[in-house]
Order: sequence, then structure tokens, then C-alpha cells
Amino acid sequence: MSDGPVTLGAVAGLLAELEGEYAASRPTSEALHKRATGPLPGGNSRSQLHFDPFPFYVDSAEGPWLYDVDGHTYLDLVNNYTSLVHGHPTPQVRERLKAQLDKGTAFGTPTEAEVLLAEELVSRVVSIEQVRFTNSGTEACLYAIRAARVFTGRHDLIKAEGGYNGGLESAQVSVKHIGAGSTESVVEPGVHPAIAEHTHIFPFNDTDAAVAVVEEFGPQSAAIIVEPMQGSAGAVRAEPGFLEAIREAATRTGCLLIFDEVMTMRLGYGGLQGELGVTPDLTALGKIIGGGSPVGAFGGRADVMAVTDPRRPDGLMHAGTFNANPLTMAAGLLTLEMLTPEAVADINKRGNDLRDWINTTCTARGLPLVATGYGNLVQLHCSTTPPRSYRESSLLPKEPLKLLFFVLLENGVFAAPARLLMTLTTPMGDEELDKIKAALDSGFDALQQAGYRAT
Repeated sequence: MSDGPVTLGAVAGLLAELEGEYAASRPTSEALHKRATGPLPGGNSRSQLHFDPFPFYVDSAEGPWLYDVDGHTYLDLVNNYTSLVHGHPTPQVRERLKAQLDKGTAFGTPTEAEVLLAEELVSRVVSIEQVRFTNSGTEACLYAIRAARVFTGRHDLIKAEGGYNGGLESAQVSVKHIGAGSTESVVEPGVHPAIAEHTHIFPFNDTDAAVAVVEEFGPQSAAIIVEPMQGSAGAVRAEPGFLEAIREAATRTGCLLIFDEVMTMRLGYGGLQGELGVTPDLTALGKIIGGGSPVGAFGGRADVMAVTDPRRPDGLMHAGTFNANPLTMAAGLLTLEMLTPEAVADINKRGNDLRDWINTTCTARGLPLVATGYGNLVQLHCSTTPPRSYRESSLLPKEPLKLLFFVLLENGVFAAPARLLMTLTTPMGDEELDKIKAALDSGFDALQQAGYRAT
């Protein structure tokens, strides 16, 4: 948590001015947004894409750059919310996709591309002995949980407070809406209240309390699902010893441990689990393994994955018209082939350097801002100390981050709205990092001029 309260000064007034300037310079995006709100509730099909006064519309992209319909160019630090690790399609990637496109886009049979991508994942993710593909990270988490239920014969689920593990009902508990206590199960809107009785919550980074929850509910639970770094909760890293303790408690109580690495696979050659040295029983994947195409995958121990074997009459039914779509498999394989250990190390170093620069700069300026994350994922918070959980990060002010967002945009840098999540990609070099720092410096100037400070 922050060491003390902050004063927002004139942040709200300056933010309103910046929003007005933003809108005035993007008339085509504004017109498209107004048109979109007719057939689309809120104007789009992804909740997190909206920000006031309206989101800008992209015309094209290549490498680390976005080009919007009003002629603005941005260095893209959103990268489709971390799903692009090499930026937008380059001629090399487009050529690979075109080669598959010429062969066909969907068949009612397996393809060699599926085998090749599966072999690649098995070779680099230590927990995955076998894998199956889905169309999204949500489906990956859903089927990992269902596989655990079939394997264990149990039905309950244990998850971390503030953890986003997809849109499935059993995981839509204590994500954005949390209770008075950190172990209280609160269902999200649209979820049947009875789900809360069978989904048990533990506080992230509170080892003793988390282990106590697992000891109590583990014997009746099929699985524990947890991100090794919580993404939508604020890029909050698991503290040393926390995941190890969860791993041990899962083993003692006979429930399976699932790592949701949909976002964090990009943080290591074999995912974040490979960097941290903690091995789950099952892993859910998505985002980068599709190379910019819709994708998900779940995999793990061969004895657990055997429950999905279609040769078994009592196996788990796992179907999907576009599972292992050949275009996705081709793009995903190329992405992973390009994501060598050296490439991961390089973007992680750049991310670590940027995070250190932000924290050093904000300390020197007396600005109550702190950067969290791991490797190539960097997120800002309105605090002087890093939040340890979603319960902490959710209480921090958001207006200064909104102001920073608009200052960054006007300096040609696109970070995640409100969250200020920044995603580095392999095409970014020293020139791009200098551009990010210069844009952030402009934002820090604006915050200081507005009177944002610790009190």
C-alpha cells in the first residue's frame, strides 16, 4: 500500500482539458464510435477497450506501430493486451500466414501444424507433457478445471482473490467485486449465486491465510487455479515462497494446481513457471501462442490429460469447430520459433530497466507513482510502494493514471487505458525505449504541475 495519502490537486481539471483535446483531434474515431453504439452495446465487443470520451479506431499496424483512422501514429504498448510479443505482423509473418491461407483455413481433420505447435509447447513448458488447443484463454481455463474435476472426482474450485481466469462461471468469483474479508466469495454480475458456495477464495500473497484455505477446502476441491503474476489485478507478482507453499498444500490435500499462464507465458522461454521454478499439474495458455490469432491451450501431466483422450469411452468431451485452426497453429509456431531464450532475455531486460527507471525517476521527483510487473510487462500504480494484491491496488487513485494515458497518447505512445499497463515487444530497441521515457517524463511534468503529490 501507499506509505500515506495523496492529494490529487488539479488533476481532474487538467484531465478534462486533455480529454477535450483528444476528442477534437479524432473526429473520424468519434463518428465511428457514435455509429458503433447503435448495433453494439457501448460500441464494441470487449469491455476493456472502452475509455471516455471514446476509443480511437485503428486503421493499420506493423511492427511496434499503430496508425489510427485520423492519421495519428502510436508506439503500441498495449499489443492487444499482451497477446503480441513480436508486435504486429511483419512481412515475414504475413508470408507464413499467406502460405497457410493458400492451403486452406479450416478443415474437419487434424493438421500437421497442430502437431508441430503441440511439440513446441511440450518441449519448452516443463509442466506440459500433453496439450490440447482451444480458441481462447477462457476456454483453456474452463477445460483445465473440467479435466481436474474428471481426474479427481471432486467438484469445488479454489482461486485467488482478484484473479481473472476467464469468463467461465466458476472463475467469475471475487474478480472485480470483493467482500469485506479476503476469503469471501463474491460472484460477479450474471453468475448464479450458488457458484460462490463451490468456489473458495484465498488472498494473494498472504501465504498463511492462503494455505489455511487450501487445507480447509482442498480435500473437496478438484483444483487450485492461480496466476504466477496477477495480470488484471495490477501486474502483481507472487512473493517468494507464496507459490511454493500453494504447491505443497495442493499436494497434501490431493487437489491439482493449475497455473493460468495466458498472460505470463511471454515472461519466460517456458513461461513464468520456468523462471520461478514452481511446477503446476496443469497449465492454461493463450495470447502469444496464437501469434495474433484467437487461441487457447491447456496441458499438463499425461495422466491428467488422459481424461481428454477421445479413444476413452468415459473421457471428457472436448470439442470446438475452430480448435487448432491451421492459420492459428501456423502463426503460433512462428511466434514461438522467433521467441528464443535470447529474445525473451532481451525484452525482459528492457522491461526491467524501464521499471527501474520509472521507480527511480518518480522517487527523485517526489511523485507517488510506482511500477510493478515482471520482465517485459510494466504497470503503474498511484502509490509509493508496490501493491501486494488486488485488494490493495483496487483502493488506489486512478485519475492520475488517466491523465498520464492522455499525455502519452499525445506524445505518440499507447498504453492500456486507466491501468497504464505497458507491454514491450521484440521490435522495440533503444529508440523506442527513449520515446517511452520522454513521453512518461511529459506525463510526470503534467502531474506535478497539477499538484499531484504525497501528503
